[in-house]
Amino acid sequence: MGGYGHNLSNLLKNSRRKERKAYDGWTESDEESQGIKVEPVSEELLQGIRNKLKMQRQALFIRRLIGFGFVIVLIT
Repeated sequence: MGGYGHNLSNLLKNSRRKERKAYDGWTESDEESQGIKVEPVSEELLQGIRNKLKMQRQALFIRRLIGFGFVIVLIT
């Protein structure tokens, strides 16, 4: 997960940020542009997202396990 924090840090400290039109008029003291708006989400939707993430993690683990096994077979 360290990669995600690194990418976020790069986005926040990007020196070209001020040159982009998307950030035109944006200031750190501006109340309207301070972060993400939080909206309530149903527990069912959250559980669905958690299930999808769990399935993705399991699939990735299986792929890595198969790849690791394949490399071990090739080495021996």
